Amino acid sequence: MEPDLKKQLGARVRKARREADLKQEELAEMLGTSQAVISNVENGVSTIDAPDLPKWARALGKPLMYFYADEAQSWQQRALDILSMIPEDRLDFVLHMLKNMALTMHEVDT
Repeated sequence: MEPDLKKQLGARVRKARREADLKQEELAEMLGTSQAVISNVENGVSTIDAPDLPKWARALGKPLMYFYADEAQSWQQRALDILSMIPEDRLDFVLHMLKNMALTMHEVDT
């Protein structure tokens, strides 16, 4: 993930945690991780692995897309920007993975 995206994700996690009136330690306990992991995510040092994102969303009471929403760009443009970074020979694989992730997220949200 690009540094700017890590910072944006971290800011959203921090905002959601504060809105939920949780301390980093409390969120870490809910997620089965350490306070240092929460701090690193919030500060844009590290990111959340895609398979773990639904757990973070539930703990913070937010929909999955909350963490990746960008008011400056439409979701379509963000998706195209990301897809344009993928090598041509891997694109079919990535699109297949995206479809599976979307189906999984739909199941989690319902």
